[in-house]
Amino acid sequence: MELPRGFVVLASLWIFGSWVLCIGLQPPANPSLASYSPGVRLMVACLAVGVSAGWPLLRLSGPRERWPVRRVVIDYLTLAAIVHVVLWPLRLTTSWPPSRLAVMDATIFAWAVITGAIIAVAIHTNDRRSRTLAMIMCVLITALGLPLLVGAASLGLAPPPAWLQGPVMNTLILGAEGGAAPTAGGWAGVAAICIGGIVSWTTAWWWLRLPSAELPVQHSTDKLSGIGPPWN
Repeated sequence: MELPRGFVVLASLWIFGSWVLCIGLQPPANPSLASYSPGVRLMVACLAVGVSAGWPLLRLSGPRERWPVRRVVIDYLTLAAIVHVVLWPLRLTTSWPPSRLAVMDATIFAWAVITGAIIAVAIHTNDRRSRTLAMIMCVLITALGLPLLVGAASLGLAPPPAWLQGPVMNTLILGAEGGAAPTAGGWAGVAAICIGGIVSWTTAWWWLRLPSAELPVQHSTDKLSGIGPPWN
């Protein structure tokens, strides 16, 4: 399976668009850590949206994959490489210690493990309902914090921990806490999400091995031009 060149281009465009939207092309009048931090915080949240919602939207809109696990693994590694090239240098423009950015980073990609399991199951079929349900699940993961916060407030309960609020809200919450080191609960949350990822992939592997999951492959390549979808 080849490197998804179109996928790399689209991911790079998403990162560039996030940079322009959140930070801009012109430096602030008085450059400082305080002036850059809000924009960097929003940009990291946009990266989380891209990983947890943009990635599944792209793959679930494409053709059925004969080897869905291999496709998801290659996509995941590609995203991790591209995002990390941009993410860690951004820390130099904030007051975040490396440990805080590491928790934010690990939480985003731990949730992405669960998202990847959902994608792998859905792209192995051409069933529209399955793909729609998978996309709804990915959107719920992306915006998980909003319904949890509303539900907790309506019931008079304490807000859930940041890691449980999904990759986007977790990034916004941790990014707003400044230069203090993260609490131990952040890493415990990452471990809990990883356990969820193991359960998700175990379930996905079992599902993909069912005889009913072996459906005929619809080749997406144009027989006349020999050109497939740009994201393959």
